[in-house]
Amino acid sequence: MAFYYAPLPGTVLICRFPPPGSAPPGEMVKTRPVIVVSRRLKGRPGLVSIVPVSMTPPREPAGWHVRVPADEMPPGWRDREGDRWAKCDMAMVVSLERLSHARAHASRTAQGILTRVSEKTLSEIRTALAYVFELDACRCEGACTLDAQQLD
Repeated sequence: MAFYYAPLPGTVLICRFPPPGSAPPGEMVKTRPVIVVSRRLKGRPGLVSIVPVSMTPPREPAGWHVRVPADEMPPGWRDREGDRWAKCDMAMVVSLERLSHARAHASRTAQGILTRVSEKTLSEIRTALAYVFELDACRCEGACTLDAQQLD
């Protein structure tokens, strides 16, 4: 079941990415958990910014990898031991139609479960995104205002 509203930042959902072999090399594939990282933005109905989550640790952790404790994942996605990893270098905008509630694997109920990561984990993800997008110099709360001279 797709979402019809923009979830809050930090919400863990399931995203249906293309199946392996159907996307260009290096792009995200298969159904996996994602963490919402954007707030609801006027003029962007039906879209949300997310960071995909991997169950496999990176070969060499880097500034764009954030450890997500298993207990911050939805039921059914926390069963396997070990931490999960937010892949902040793979941040993207997706349609709400790709997203659904996380459902416990053993559960046959139609109702999904909404889970949010801790404020600490969300803060670490935001720091990693600032690193990826080189936003360290822009420390704005709310909207940054730039005039035309600053953009040249």
